[in-house]
Amino acid sequence: MNSATVDLIYLDPPFNSNANYAAPIGSKAAGAAFKDTWTLSDLDTEWVNLIESKHPVLYRVITAAMTDSDKSYLVYMATRLLEMKRLLKPTGSIYLHCDPTMSHYLKLVMDAVFGKNMYRNEIVWERLKGAGKRTQHAPISYGPATDSILFYASKNAVFNIGDDLVPLSDEYRKSFKYRDSKGVYARRSPFNAPGQGARPNQCYKYKGFYPPHPSGWNVTLPTLIRMDEDGELDFANDRVYRKQRLPSGKHANSLWTDINAAPKSERV
Repeated sequence: MNSATVDLIYLDPPFNSNANYAAPIGSKAAGAAFKDTWTLSDLDTEWVNLIESKHPVLYRVITAAMTDSDKSYLVYMATRLLEMKRLLKPTGSIYLHCDPTMSHYLKLVMDAVFGKNMYRNEIVWERLKGAGKRTQHAPISYGPATDSILFYASKNAVFNIGDDLVPLSDEYRKSFKYRDSKGVYARRSPFNAPGQGARPNQCYKYKGFYPPHPSGWNVTLPTLIRMDEDGELDFANDRVYRKQRLPSGKHANSLWTDINAAPKSERV
């Protein structure tokens, strides 16, 4: 493939889980299998030598790995990511799906290959409700329920997140307990700034109200006046509150909790 021709890359590589996998009988991928176990081979060593001469920062990341198995896995990933960097357009983006087994190493590898300045997000995906690994008597870990997706892109990348809003959870909606003068469900947030020390420019009286904490309000007087004019303040219980109206939805963020894992019958 020609260089700088790909707009978007998503990869779901092996995770170095030290296990072997086969598609379940009856699935569309039946018969497919792969080994996710790694040993350092002569070929890996040759790749390490080549990386040392051409990509010294990447070489230091690989050689910092704790075991030969980890080094072998990182060589496998590094050689492919270097090729993906060649293919990716300056306006392109890359998303790498991994789990906590090697995510810390893979982030360093991505930093070394694409540049630390291209890191945008680590997306945490709640893929399932796990039950921690157990001994005979009691659990020895919290239930694994998340994977990571490392997102890298240049400052010139095309990023079409759009204006679509993610639906709000019922629990979040219930936190908006009263209706304001316009009939919109809202909730009140305090305006104090505790624990930040006294700030003279934010210790003032407003419409007969003093800040509820010695450190003052958490905004300056001009900002408070503007918010009042915009209908963002609520005066109740001898205090001033910030009025938060119930939004119609929220923009997507780096925590994904509403995308279920594929059914086992569809997994490889």
